[in-house]
Amino acid sequence: MKKRGIGFACSAQGVNYHFGHEDVSIVQLLVDNDNTLRIRTAASDLGQGLEAILINIASVSLNGFPPEKIRWEGSNTTSPDAGSTGASRQTTLTGNALHQACEHLSSLIRSIAAEHFDCSPDSIEIHGENVLSNDEIIPLSEIFAQARDLGMSLEVTGSFKAPMTTPLSEDGTGFPINQFSYAAHVVELEVDTITGEVAVLSVKAFHDAGTILNPIGAAGQVEGACVMSMGFALFEEYILAEGKPVNIGFTNYLIPSLMDTPDIQVNFLSYPASFGDLGVKGLAEAATPTIAPAIANAIFNAIGVRVTHLPATPDRVLSAIKEARE
Repeated sequence: MKKRGIGFACSAQGVNYHFGHEDVSIVQLLVDNDNTLRIRTAASDLGQGLEAILINIASVSLNGFPPEKIRWEGSNTTSPDAGSTGASRQTTLTGNALHQACEHLSSLIRSIAAEHFDCSPDSIEIHGENVLSNDEIIPLSEIFAQARDLGMSLEVTGSFKAPMTTPLSEDGTGFPINQFSYAAHVVELEVDTITGEVAVLSVKAFHDAGTILNPIGAAGQVEGACVMSMGFALFEEYILAEGKPVNIGFTNYLIPSLMDTPDIQVNFLSYPASFGDLGVKGLAEAATPTIAPAIANAIFNAIGVRVTHLPATPDRVLSAIKEARE
């Protein structure tokens, strides 16, 4: 017999560095000789889409500068320090630092264009690869050429520092975390009471991660986290015998496949973060911890008994049902 259950769980995930560690990112933005933009910062893209989001931030901050003419140089030892790719902080810290660098470049462009148009810098508008003042338009490339002729540097730097935290005192007080991301996940699943198999049918994920800059990339992070956490809840178990791993391959260390992946609906509550011009805050880690307890709650809702040891493999589900009957 197959029984259906619904379960949900909520979480709050502290993002950025905690407990009194200074949290700073620095970005350089350069105009190369071919008038493309180059982003320099020692940040790591671990597959979370940092390169795409940095290019997007630069394009939007410069009012539509073509993204195909913006590149991230990639991390190296000569790049300015962006801190670690951890604590779900890169979009917040490095993103805001890049936004500041773009503002500095915009100010430089306006000041040069104001000389050209003989007007106030405040009346200058940047649109894509053009500069506008009243009814006159000139290409940005001409502004860059004028800057080079004047011997001006076309390199700007932006930095961003998150509000300082403090260590916890002995009585548990202090300001250890400056920002939280929030999640609530609802899981519907089916439990086969004959075989003990659990099939997740759908996941509804709700996230508050500040302003979402790249909806497709952000949804992809949540979907990936849901599937990964499903593995923790239902499949993956690291088995040791005399201190040695027994299941060392994907034939006996099971992870979710495409066939196991349910319908995942991702919903963002896009409330701007309390600090930083971009209004963003971390998402990556916040998407992971909520699915496993939601699955455990849904199993309980379906069969009326708790599986207290994860993963909830068929034998553990059947054992829980048997113990409840006895």
